[in-house]
Amino acid sequence: MPDLIPDHQRTRVLTTTGIKNYHKKIAQVHDHDPTPPRTDTPESISHPQRIPTRPNPQSPAPRVPSVPDTAAFNAEIIQSSARVIAADAAERLLAQCPQAHAFGDPPFQAWHEHLTARLTELAAAMRAGEPNLFRARLAWARAAFESRALDLAELSASLTAIAHALADQLPPGGADAARPYLDAAAAALNGDPAHHTPEIGGRCGDIAARYLLALLEGDRRAATEVITDACDAGLSPQDAMLEVLIPVEREVGRMWHLGELAVGEEHFVTATANLVLGTLRTRLPMAEPNGRSVLIASVIGNSHELAGRVAGLLLESAGWRVIDLGSETPAPDLVRAAADFRADLIILGAMLSTQAEAARRAIAAIRADPDTADTPVIVGGHVFDEAPDLWKKIDADAHARTIAGIVELASSTSRAG
Repeated sequence: MPDLIPDHQRTRVLTTTGIKNYHKKIAQVHDHDPTPPRTDTPESISHPQRIPTRPNPQSPAPRVPSVPDTAAFNAEIIQSSARVIAADAAERLLAQCPQAHAFGDPPFQAWHEHLTARLTELAAAMRAGEPNLFRARLAWARAAFESRALDLAELSASLTAIAHALADQLPPGGADAARPYLDAAAAALNGDPAHHTPEIGGRCGDIAARYLLALLEGDRRAATEVITDACDAGLSPQDAMLEVLIPVEREVGRMWHLGELAVGEEHFVTATANLVLGTLRTRLPMAEPNGRSVLIASVIGNSHELAGRVAGLLLESAGWRVIDLGSETPAPDLVRAAADFRADLIILGAMLSTQAEAARRAIAAIRADPDTADTPVIVGGHVFDEAPDLWKKIDADAHARTIAGIVELASSTSRAG
């Protein structure tokens, strides 16, 4: 089997000297954190040109300055050395689990890529201090395995292989720091299977089903007409967005994950939804401008932007000036746009656990700039639903599970007098 790990990388990561030097490097990063701690709470933000978040049960306590803990420390090592550790784990798995050779062709490369992604997810959960994030990833992996009739024993064995590889590759105590996260993941494999039910249903379920069927048949015109005909018959543009487009988008994502759709089909659905949004915008009632500006963006790594666009259209309908930066927005550009456009509110989207750190860094950049430091930040996306307290840990001002919830939070803020 060819050696996929360069010699210089093996030397740096695997030798005792390399590990010790890397520890020092990580420790220096933690000891010189340039992000100043916040001493304000959302209730105390009162800049005359900003909109403070309303007092509500979601308001977090003052930010506690981050300190390097064992889990976060080792998460940095796992992230940086993911491919090395994955190679170790893949070798162990294939040696100890013969049936794992059927996973892909060639089997080592297939498992190496799979385990590299798994370790990246583990590092993200450890960095966030949220074992449930890793558990949720394994629950989704279980669903993918079951839908493809793959042996769950291989998935369980892969976690064991990761545990052994971490014990060899991490410094003393490192594997122990990862243990709660691996145990949470194992629980997702040992419990009853999650039921990933279709996302479409409810009072607009029939419309959503006909819209989805037209999309699966590749008929963009017919799909658009399903929406416009429904609106002509009395469906509001808001309900068309929230009760049809968004549920169908989620259903397509579910079908893709379970192997029922290809990437191209998913992209076609998203592209059509964006066109339909343009049509629905012309049907939205528009309130008079309220003098407030909201900036909407997805963090680096998050290519999903449909939910943000829907939230933006609904806020625009309510009188907000909307600056929609779309997907994959670098933190420096986010801060500059918020300052240049004098945003009264920032809405950030993140979907996967691996994007939690990008969300934290984006908010840290917002807080570090004097022009945006007191701008309220609302976060949304699947990762925050999986870990309900994560939004507090990354210093956001509020979190909403739905687009309607985000719009309600934004609309209920009040300008400081």
